[in-house]
Amino acid sequence: MSKSTTPAPLLPGQAHLSSWSLLRVSGADAATFLHGQLSNDLLALGADQAQWSAYCSPKGRMLAGFLIWHDAGGNIMLACDGTIAPAVAKRLRMFVLRSKVVIEDATADLRTIGVIGDAATPGPFQVSHTDGVTRVGLPAVDGAARHLRVEPQSLVFAVTIDESNWNAGMVRAGESWITDATQDQFVPQMVNFDALGGINFKKGCYPGQEVVARAHYRGAVKRRMYRALVEGLAAPAAAGQALFSAGANAQECGQVANAVRHADGCCELLAVVSMQSRAESTIHLGAPDGPALSFVELPYALPEAA
Repeated sequence: MSKSTTPAPLLPGQAHLSSWSLLRVSGADAATFLHGQLSNDLLALGADQAQWSAYCSPKGRMLAGFLIWHDAGGNIMLACDGTIAPAVAKRLRMFVLRSKVVIEDATADLRTIGVIGDAATPGPFQVSHTDGVTRVGLPAVDGAARHLRVEPQSLVFAVTIDESNWNAGMVRAGESWITDATQDQFVPQMVNFDALGGINFKKGCYPGQEVVARAHYRGAVKRRMYRALVEGLAAPAAAGQALFSAGANAQECGQVANAVRHADGCCELLAVVSMQSRAESTIHLGAPDGPALSFVELPYALPEAA
């Protein structure tokens, strides 16, 4: 691999995740309500734990991917991309009916900070609360600890790294982030939410559950998300961009889930690709003769169908 396609180590520091939104779900029925809407087990989520979970359409396609935890007051916090948060919150409210649940956007009150390389980071998916500040640990990347720090907007804060550095860490961790460009495109297994612990296959029904379960138990997952590098781009790669297989039968075989471009021109991607095309041909960005993707290891194994 050439020097230009070897990503630089993540920079230590803290980034303001200005593209993120936080939804606060409160009320006596909050956990039960969300348990019936999302792909993971909300009833088993401890006060000091975090989890990934998918919110799907009835066809099993992801409308959002949430990172979820309890705040210090016991409310449930849903972190997602800001481009989809208003519509997702509106859709969730449609199903509240008589449940004792309030769904509100807490982004105006709370700031989300991505912290890399801090020794005080909680363990992966562990949550701590200190003096009004919440810390949510995530798996380390490139040997660097990572966590979210959620704090009141009123606190003094200094940016030391760009948000793109945090995003690069998510790409290397194989953590896809659903945006308006990829909304309603992927069954959760296509973006490896099963590998991330974001699907509970033993829980009760939720929107899209039959599709998600069928994909798992019948081996119907035909596309998976892989990490890749690509160089020589005239313009940055972008979420939602089409991917093509090479050869005589060149055809569209996937799309970019997330992408980060570095100053040297190298792009890091999470690419959702047909497993058959991935095994049998080279994959190209934007066109059958576009720049070729160079695939690199994910930090986790992809589950086999049950």
